[in-house]
Order: sequence, then C-alpha cells, then structure tokens
Amino acid sequence: MLLTVGLMPVHSAYSAPSDNWQLVWSDEFNGTNGSAPDSTKWSLIDQGGGFGNSELQYYTSRRDNSYQENGSLVINAKKESYSGQSYTSAKLISKNKGDWKYGRFEIRAKLPQGRGMWPAIWMLSTDGVYGGWPKSGEIDIMENRGDVTDKVSGTIHYGNDWPNNSSSGGSYILPSGQTYADSYHTFAVEWEENAIRWYVDDVLYSTKTGWFTPSAPYPAPFDQKFYLILNLAIGGPNTPFTGKTSPDDSALPQKMYVDYVRAYTKAASGSALDRTGWTATTSPVNSTPSNMLDGNMSTRWTTGTDMVPGQYFIVDMKAAKTFNQLTIDCTGNSKDYARGYQVFVSSDGSNWGSEVASGTGTDPLITINFAPKTARYLKVVQTGTGTNWWSVREFNVYN
Repeated sequence: MLLTVGLMPVHSAYSAPSDNWQLVWSDEFNGTNGSAPDSTKWSLIDQGGGFGNSELQYYTSRRDNSYQENGSLVINAKKESYSGQSYTSAKLISKNKGDWKYGRFEIRAKLPQGRGMWPAIWMLSTDGVYGGWPKSGEIDIMENRGDVTDKVSGTIHYGNDWPNNSSSGGSYILPSGQTYADSYHTFAVEWEENAIRWYVDDVLYSTKTGWFTPSAPYPAPFDQKFYLILNLAIGGPNTPFTGKTSPDDSALPQKMYVDYVRAYTKAASGSALDRTGWTATTSPVNSTPSNMLDGNMSTRWTTGTDMVPGQYFIVDMKAAKTFNQLTIDCTGNSKDYARGYQVFVSSDGSNWGSEVASGTGTDPLITINFAPKTARYLKVVQTGTGTNWWSVREFNVYN
C-alpha cells in the first residue's frame, strides 16, 4: 500500500488531507542552501546535559548541525567534543511561533540510521498548565531507533509524576525490504478533543482515546496548546529507547532530512452566524469598528497605528451563541493581518478567562478553529508586531 519515494524530496503543492482539514501553518524549507532554519517559525536549542534520558549529544545553533538544503531541513549529528559532550546535533522548536490546540500535523522526512540514532518529531505543552512532565502531556508523532530501520512508533505520555507516569502508543513497520533511512515517508498525527490518531504515508496505525492528568478532568492534559519539536538525539549506555548501548561512531555523521512540516485545523461544517444587531468596540478606539460587521469588503476597521501587542477588538453578539470557527478577513492589503492573535470568550463582556485559541497569522484571511464554545462576547487580541496597521475588513463567526 505504500509508495517508495526517491532519496531527493519531491515537493508537492499544498494539498489538504481529507475530512475538512485546512492548512494554517507550514515550513517547506525552501531557503537558500546552507541557510539557517526560518527564525520566525523555529527556535534552536543550545543545550546539553542528557535531557532526562542520558543522551550524549549537545544541541547547537551552528550551521554545522542544522541548515536548509535542496528544499529540506537537514539535522546533522556529528561525533565531536563540544561543551562537555562527545556528539553534536540540533533541536528545533516552534514554541510561541507555532502553537495549536488540536489539529493535523504532517511531516515528510527521511531518517538517519545506525546504533544510537534517535530521530524524533513530537509535541509538548506550550504553557504547562497542569505541571511538569508528564502531567501536562507529550505527543510523540514519530520516534525511531536507528538500528531498527523499518519501524517507527507514536506515543502519548501523561498521568502522574515519574515513576508513576503513564503512556500508550503503537508502532508501524514498513513492508519487507523498505526502510525509513532509504526514502522519504510522511508521518502524521490527527489530534482532536477525544481522539489522537497516528499515520504513516496516510495509513492509520494507532488510535488513542483515553488519558488523564491528576489535576484536571478528561480530556486534560490534551486540551491545551502544544508546539512542535524536531530533533536528532544520540542515545548511550543508559538510554532505554535506543537499547542502552553505545552509539556506532563509525556510522557518523548521520542526517535527518525534513521535506516539510504542515499544520492543519479542521474547518467548521456549519455556516456563518447572522450578524444583525452585532456591535464592536476596539483599541485603539476609532469610529469605524462597525466596518468589520457590515458585509462590505471595501470598508474596514484599522488601528491607525503600527501593530503592537495588546491591540484588540471585542464583538458583542447581543445573545449567547454556540460557535467553533472565526474568520478575520483582511483581504485587500497583504500586510495588515494580525501577526499573532489570541481569542477569548465571555458571557458578560468582563470575565474572559483563558484563551480558547491562538496562533500566528500568515495570510490576509485568518481562519481559527476550536472546540465548540457558547458565549455572547468575543475578544481578539493582537500579539504580534509589524510596521503597518492592523485592519479587519470582515469578521465572521461560524457554528
């Protein structure tokens, strides 16, 4: 059922998966050969110390260990002494640059091989609201043991503090003769409120519907924002995942190639709510908030000043509504959309509680999906910056 893919990445146009998933964030790694990963989407870890697994690498921000090449990200693990460690590699995180509550996360990659190699694509809680690991959860989209080149696993970690922690997952073995080191394969997870599903090359191989954390009811801890992590670790004699053996130094250097990373959220299946009678207030204050609710794309509300965190608009729907999608349409000027945003809801317009969604705008039309909410008031806060005004031509709410 699987197609063998060549060693070089064959780039595909954006093609949303089935079941109403919509692309909201991506990195195609099309930068100049030798260039750094996009710093607006990734932060590079600069750290060693074993990371709780007695790993042997030091993660650096050097171009020796991570760079773009021929349309892929390359993470390069090397045998060398560096800051007290015997190996170097790289770890990229999207924290506060790409964070989501629910979605489909799809990564096309070719993996390294060799004893001790431990490539991983995974997710951690952005805010850690339920406490330290694993109480705030971990989603492993793909892990591979480098001396078992035909098998990957997908796992969730949750529950009580170590050593009373819990995990559950599954694994996928390629058909005979194929390996993850020889060709690119697509690893994906679909994370919804009551289910997490794992895929390799669109083959579903594991589904989990049960988990817990001690301080909050189900579906916690997997009901908060998570961010993406790409890394190539090197396990040693005390690393359980890689078999508690020393790395095969003769196999180094080894490279993990990532063709793309794509994040999708599920589009609402209903229609836009009737906005008759709705009103809006804004900060900065001006006379045009109603322009975002008038059905006329030639009119707009705008801040009249450069984007800074804290600018916002509040929409009063005049009665409690149930909804699961918002659209912020800034079409008409490619630079006036929210660089970052948070969404809050309220029944009284005063008590907002924690955010229900957040993200980074990458297009004049921003679509925001989340689990259904019931409220009268909606507040959208600008969290990014830009040397241009923030404008909204139309704001719509869907159920």
